[in-house]
Amino acid sequence: MRVLILATALVLSGLALAQPTSNSPIAWGPYTIRQEPGLLRIIRSDRTQVEIKGGRFEVRQLELTGQAPAELWINEVSGTNTTAYFFTQEQGFRNLLIYRGRTAGVLEVRDVDGDRRPEIIVGTDVFADFGGLPREVYPRLTYILAWDGVRYVDATARFPTLGFRTLSYYRAALQDALVQKDEVNARSAALGYYGRGLITGQADEAKKWLMTNTPQAIRRWLLDLEGEAIRAIYTDLACRLTVSYSRSLPPKPVCNG
Repeated sequence: MRVLILATALVLSGLALAQPTSNSPIAWGPYTIRQEPGLLRIIRSDRTQVEIKGGRFEVRQLELTGQAPAELWINEVSGTNTTAYFFTQEQGFRNLLIYRGRTAGVLEVRDVDGDRRPEIIVGTDVFADFGGLPREVYPRLTYILAWDGVRYVDATARFPTLGFRTLSYYRAALQDALVQKDEVNARSAALGYYGRGLITGQADEAKKWLMTNTPQAIRRWLLDLEGEAIRAIYTDLACRLTVSYSRSLPPKPVCNG
């Protein structure tokens, strides 16, 4: 099962979710999704179950649990920031996941392990404005979120070769930048390589390779940032990933930014 993204403001994919031609009500089983300026409501029997405030909304139905009816994916976009909401009707109407992507977001929904329950591949801008790198070249990292029977959790370490930006991707980008004598992109790729290693549990391997294969200036720059990079990665998903039982969304951010 494969549902390619369509998220707005994702530099990684460069695609956009197909927009409905109007704000006409959308049927979702016994529920109705209604949009008005700055607000989306999920309604049943004329009663609002959930309302989401935001800029504009993109609505899609897709199968996440392996059982009908399909789940609901709402992508809310405010300027360059995006937040993804997933809802199900299975065992009662409820929120499955909220992913606060900021300038990144959901990249793809795909069953990567063949269990008929798709994983959700998301991007993160955790390294934007990091280490003096220009925003347009910061390394884009990805996580794979999988259902553990209760909630969606980070499963990236289970699939180290999957995702949009793997270790091999960053290694090739770094080697190319070094050949081109492009220090800015070489630093970005080195940070991406180490960051990917932190996410997949391969940090020692990544650091060892970087210390052996990069110029002294890049090694020194990366070592100076290492503690900050580790803290940023290990708190990143806690700031982005949540579930809400509130009828009024979005929830209050867990972290600043």
